[in-house]
Amino acid sequence: MERRNRGGGNVGCIVGLLVIAAAVVVLLKVVPAKVAVAELRDFCERQAETASFPRNTDEVIGQAILAKAKELKLPLKAEGLRVWRDSGTVYIEARYRVVLKFPVYTYNWDVTHDIERVMF
Repeated sequence: MERRNRGGGNVGCIVGLLVIAAAVVVLLKVVPAKVAVAELRDFCERQAETASFPRNTDEVIGQAILAKAKELKLPLKAEGLRVWRDSGTVYIEARYRVVLKFPVYTYNWDVTHDIERVMF
């Protein structure tokens, strides 16, 4: 009992610091990736909403999405992106994998954006 009063319980402090350090490492990897994925999804939705403009062909929309993904450093390739129209509706399908590398583990996050908007 007397040892605890003098601050002799250092193991708990070290374990606590290790848990906090691990949480910080995870947050530093995950948060930027989540923000980039959400930003690309929002961009795809905005592109779908403007698809009825004459200058916005499927190819133009696809190139804009690929350029935005490159800007956000997301691994979206042309093979993983489909843009097409069907009787007044535009569809955007984007599939890619974000790899999050941690010191002792690698997480493969498969991302899918399926967007469907009616054109006006």
